[in-house]
Amino acid sequence: PSQIILFSEAGFAGQKREIWGDVPDATSWELSHTISIRVIRGGWVMYEKPRFHGRKCVLAEGDVEIDNPWTAYGQSEQPRGSRPFRIGSFKRVVRDYRTPEISLFAEENGEGARLTFTDSAEDTRTQGQALAAASIIVHSGLWLVYSKPFFDDDPYVLEPGGYPNLKAWGAKDPSICSMHPIRLGCPVVERPGEPQVLIYEAAGFQGRSFAISRDIYDLKRLPGPALPTVGSLQVLGGCWVGYEKEGFRGHQYLLEEGEYQDWRQWGGYSKELVSLRLIRTDFSDPALVLFEAMDFEEGPSVELSEALPDTQLAGYGTVTQSIHVLSGVWVAYEGTNFSGEQYILEKGVYRNCEDWGATDCRIASAQPILQVGERNLHFVSKILLFSEPDFLGDHVAFEEDQDALPAAFVPRSCRVRGGSWILFDGQAFAGDQHVLSEGEYPTLSAMGCLSSTTIRSLKKVPVFFSEPSIFLHGLECFEGKEIELNNEVRSLQAEGFNNHVLSVRVKGGIWVLCEHGDFRGRQWLLDCTEITNWLTYSGLQHVGSLYPIRQRRIYFRVRSRELELYLSVPDDVEDMKAGRVVVSSLSEQSSSVWYYEDGLIKNQVAPNMSLQVIGPAGKGAKAVLWSETRMPRQTWSIDSQGRIHSQMFEDMILDIKGGRSYDRDHAIVWDMAEERPTQIWDIQVI
Repeated sequence: PSQIILFSEAGFAGQKREIWGDVPDATSWELSHTISIRVIRGGWVMYEKPRFHGRKCVLAEGDVEIDNPWTAYGQSEQPRGSRPFRIGSFKRVVRDYRTPEISLFAEENGEGARLTFTDSAEDTRTQGQALAAASIIVHSGLWLVYSKPFFDDDPYVLEPGGYPNLKAWGAKDPSICSMHPIRLGCPVVERPGEPQVLIYEAAGFQGRSFAISRDIYDLKRLPGPALPTVGSLQVLGGCWVGYEKEGFRGHQYLLEEGEYQDWRQWGGYSKELVSLRLIRTDFSDPALVLFEAMDFEEGPSVELSEALPDTQLAGYGTVTQSIHVLSGVWVAYEGTNFSGEQYILEKGVYRNCEDWGATDCRIASAQPILQVGERNLHFVSKILLFSEPDFLGDHVAFEEDQDALPAAFVPRSCRVRGGSWILFDGQAFAGDQHVLSEGEYPTLSAMGCLSSTTIRSLKKVPVFFSEPSIFLHGLECFEGKEIELNNEVRSLQAEGFNNHVLSVRVKGGIWVLCEHGDFRGRQWLLDCTEITNWLTYSGLQHVGSLYPIRQRRIYFRVRSRELELYLSVPDDVEDMKAGRVVVSSLSEQSSSVWYYEDGLIKNQVAPNMSLQVIGPAGKGAKAVLWSETRMPRQTWSIDSQGRIHSQMFEDMILDIKGGRSYDRDHAIVWDMAEERPTQIWDIQVI
């Protein structure tokens, strides 16, 4: 399926329209002079006039703001900036993964010498002589054809079909010096945490229908009147896999968000669609390894982190007998260019072709499924509460703390996206706590609540930048026996510890302490803190089990509160052995986007490097980006005051050199000092 989201104003503001298919007449839409368009899927053409006539504007996948393009032609009495945008029609042109193909002919009507292209060509000239075409046939794809090299000047937009002469594509000069096809990108999901599918009995969204939001083992055995067939589908949220047979077997069909008018649109081999499964895996940082041998034995292999239309392009054959999906979600295809039988692969190991549902070992192409929101790096923590179990009934969604839920709304199930949340059975964040990490909770019991519990308020677990570390003491004021932990413990007693605890110190991370083993009973969420008397704090003299909150990757900027400048590195830092880390204003020549991973501070443009102190770690030692494999590992933590602490060099804080020398903007480490305000940073989560 294809999708466009059109906003009536610049900055992705104003009225929002979702477009799933061709729009023959859009002239009634009220738009400002500048509009915003987000093309989530497909290659589209926007026309000046209804019924797909007039001048054209090509829309490829991605975000774009467009000033009214039609006013660029001809004269008008109105100033250009005051004329409202008018769209005549929309057409979806690029619908599938077929290889784009265009043929240029030396004579009219497709005759004479012929040249065929299947990929972009930035300069077709030979010895300075332009390529001349008297007629063109576009076999597949949407092509932009330029009369100048390097895609200069306005292109001619050619859709599939024949162009028997120059007039047919609006040209006066036969010169063609560059050309570029619009391709379909990887499959995407926009709302993975809000799954819902509307299933219709007949094609074209006709007949009886019902909604599902969870896995269906056999559609023909659902309660109520059975649907004899699935005629059409609307995937409103989530990424799903449809199967030809019950029990998630048979031919597999990837079902992205969008509309499927009939079984042909989901690529069906027949009308049979009997079971449905929701993909719940994290879609970020896709990576997989294809192995020619079964069970990952020695032999040829290839590791992928992006789409590969033909495995032979990577020097790998078409025989794959085992697969290890390291992260993300992938679709492997029997044929090249993402064609033929498809197999949806989630994080885990597949030891033979039967494990991924195939009858033979042919894999010729593969591509990841990407989350739309991942492209802009923004972190969003969201919780959806439902009034009935199994995500049914009314629902409300929140992205911010709520000190009081609507009085008439009683949650019975929930979904958590992006981060962790604390649910309270009292208003204003009072009463017993129930900590929920990212995932699905179809009942109150799954949420760790009694059947009589009523959730009255909820709060986001704050983001943190430190490695988990906690100390449990047998006596008050951190005296007596000490237990140091860095990972979850399902039962202190089962691990051989005495679970008698009278004081607690959290050094890093955010922890959940539970009354009983296996994370049962009452819960307490603790960030970096010291509790001198656990009995007074909790009413208990023991801890049954505990675990650190897991936090997905969060991107952020590091801003000097004193200088109002950002910690940054050069864009080409990955090509260097060591990269300078400085403070500067935001610019296109440097990257100021960072993330925290296993204690390392990394920059977005150099994922294999991390922030490290170079040379002896005395006052003024410089901080640089260096290979993360350098030993010993240099980890960091960021406290609530905004100080960035080196964990390797005790009492050393990230600072700015200052002064008047050439390297005054360089990041350094220094002893913690109140008189140095440059040691205070603002962490701006993106």
